[in-house]
Amino acid sequence: MPPDTSAERPAPEGTPPVGPEGAAVDRNVPLFVAFRILFNARFYYPVFMVMFLDFGITLEQFGILNAVWAAAIVLLEVPSGALADVFGRRRLVVAGAVLMVAEMAVLCLVPVPSSWVMPALVLNRILSGVAEAFVSGADEALAFDSLEARGRAGEWPRVLERLMQWGGLVTVTVMITGSLLYDPGPLNALARACGLPGDLTKMQTFRLPVWLTLGFALGAVGVALAMREPRRTAAAPSTGLLAPFRQTLGTGGWILAQPLVLAVILAGVLLDQPIRQVLVVSSEIYRQIGVPERFFGFISASSAILGLLTATPMRRLAVARSPRFNFAMLAVVTLVGLAGTTALVPWWSLGFYMLLTVALRMVMFLQSHYLNQLVDSGRRATVLSFRGLAVNVGYGLMSLGFAAAVAGLDRAGVATATDGEMGSFRMVMGLLPWYFAAACAVFVVWARRCSGTAATV
Repeated sequence: MPPDTSAERPAPEGTPPVGPEGAAVDRNVPLFVAFRILFNARFYYPVFMVMFLDFGITLEQFGILNAVWAAAIVLLEVPSGALADVFGRRRLVVAGAVLMVAEMAVLCLVPVPSSWVMPALVLNRILSGVAEAFVSGADEALAFDSLEARGRAGEWPRVLERLMQWGGLVTVTVMITGSLLYDPGPLNALARACGLPGDLTKMQTFRLPVWLTLGFALGAVGVALAMREPRRTAAAPSTGLLAPFRQTLGTGGWILAQPLVLAVILAGVLLDQPIRQVLVVSSEIYRQIGVPERFFGFISASSAILGLLTATPMRRLAVARSPRFNFAMLAVVTLVGLAGTTALVPWWSLGFYMLLTVALRMVMFLQSHYLNQLVDSGRRATVLSFRGLAVNVGYGLMSLGFAAAVAGLDRAGVATATDGEMGSFRMVMGLLPWYFAAACAVFVVWARRCSGTAATV
């Protein structure tokens, strides 16, 4: 793979490209927003867990599949970031979009029921993890470098704000549509209103959200192909077969020597881990608190609206408040949200769940804001990939631990016979707030012991 020569010629600081190249680079920012929306707007998210269970797997297998997904990201997250820094970010973004098409095609085509289901789902999780790894860091670095090359790096918080606003609008439609298509009830009612039989079954409709997501994946490929590699304000790393490995090792050592960068990454892991676990099993939480399946998408849409409304306050907090203040605020919000959600109080727990979705958006916003400020162009994608690696290692460990705890309690017969596996699920959910509180205490002790005020996030 020859390097992109445009990425190797560093431009003097503050010198914007001119002519057609400059216009192409300017388009990268709106294309980045469009790509993120298409790549992340997945119609099956409101029914993610129950849809996978409809393929005929168990709750324990679902946890294993999520661990496989995280493992695929862990193995490729940082190498993919180094490849993006060495050979060009656009190539990795295009590859990630193509892999998204492949992962959706697997879910669309695997026969159910059959002996192919579990191997196909494992392949889907691997493809999904590799796609996430390729895109993670590369798309963000490409967009930020495009701003930096034009002397507009200070506009990045507003780009994130715009992404949240447009993403929220699209997500509202995607989540509602996905849950309505998953449930045959609304489709049958519409068919009968049009004079048709209206006898669709769950087996016929549960994959419709996946087919729509496949269409969005094809759109993501088109957007990725329209991007252009910008010039960098810092020299690109040397090329060659060993260059990605040198880039990875060098950047890893640099992160360990930068207390503030390390603290931002670890704080993100700490906050992301329990929230993401709750979000992944959200469809089962809805069932536990008595929410009908047809409303799952409306809940996800409501959380997207909250993200849209809070985008501007998030930007103001990122710019005006210190990292320490923002971490403390997010820790309190997350603890309250976990306690209220895992109590599984019918309907009332939804409000606390919404609080967690806002907190996770804030975590991602702040990490992007702080890390892009602290890192130069030559290692930006690699550092962002280290961030993704840390987050996904944390989530993978959480997913394995969660699945093992549920299975262990179920085998031990701790839950009542009528509750079964779901009784064990509720018991493990109740431990999440206690786990988070203990993890926060450990992080604060570590941060205080770090040398220099930069580490005291």
